[in-house]
Amino acid sequence: MPERTMTLPGSTDQFVLTDRPALTLTDRYRPLPDGMTLRHTTVVRARQVHAGDVVVAFFTDGPGTRYAEHVPQAFTAHPRRFGTCPAQCEECEDVHAHGATADRYLCLDGADDREDCVIVYRNTPVAIIPATAAASLPPVDRAPLLPDLFALDDDGESGPYEALPVPRTFGPWDAISVTRATAEQIAADLPASHTGRHLTCEWLHDALLISSDPRLRTEPGRPGHLIRPDADSRYRIGGLWPWQHWSPEEDYPTH
Repeated sequence: MPERTMTLPGSTDQFVLTDRPALTLTDRYRPLPDGMTLRHTTVVRARQVHAGDVVVAFFTDGPGTRYAEHVPQAFTAHPRRFGTCPAQCEECEDVHAHGATADRYLCLDGADDREDCVIVYRNTPVAIIPATAAASLPPVDRAPLLPDLFALDDDGESGPYEALPVPRTFGPWDAISVTRATAEQIAADLPASHTGRHLTCEWLHDALLISSDPRLRTEPGRPGHLIRPDADSRYRIGGLWPWQHWSPEEDYPTH
C-alpha cells in the first residue's frame, strides 16, 4: 500500500500512514492477519476510539506532517477510564506517578496476562480500523504471536533464542519454551558463556541433560537437570540461570 495522507477535523496537520515495518530482529512488529489491510484505516482522537476499533498506529509530534508510529502489535480497543486498571500494571503505576488524571488521559486497552494497559492523552491522534470495517475482516488476534527473544548473558553475545511469548509477570528464573533446534543451539552456546562456565550439556536421545561440575553440586550424586520434550515437542528450559531479554547493541527506537 502506498502512503496515505489523512486529515483530522479541527486540525491543520497531515497524518501520513505507511505500511507496517517488516519483521526483523530489531523491528518487532507483529504483522496484521491475512486479509486485514490498512486501506480501511482512518484517524481519530483517542477519546473518539470505540470498543471494537482496531488500533494500528500513533503519530509523530506536530504541527505539520506527522508520520505513523506503528504499534508493535495491533489490538482491538476496549476503552476505559484512566485509573480503573484491575491489574495494577506497571504502566498505570508509572503514568499515575507522573500526575496523570482521568480528565487528560484514558486507557485504550486494559492489562492482561501479557501486556500492560495502553495509556494515552485523550487528544492523541490514533490510526484505527473502525469496528464496522473490522467486523468483516479477520480478527486481529489471528496473526501468530511474535516470539520473545532471550540471551544467556547480559552482554547480548549469545542468542537470540526464540521462545513462545512469556507473560508480563515473567521472571528471569522462569522457564522459556523453545524448539528442539533452539534447545540444541542453547546447549552448544552454554558452556562457552559466562552463565554456563560450570555447566555441561549432553543429549540423551530426545532429552537434554544439563549438569554442573560435580565439585560445585550442593546435592551430591544428583545427575543434573534432565529436560524432556513436552507434548508439542518443545523444551522448557529455566531455573538454572537468569534469562536475559535479548536486544540489539543499539536501543530500540521509542514510540
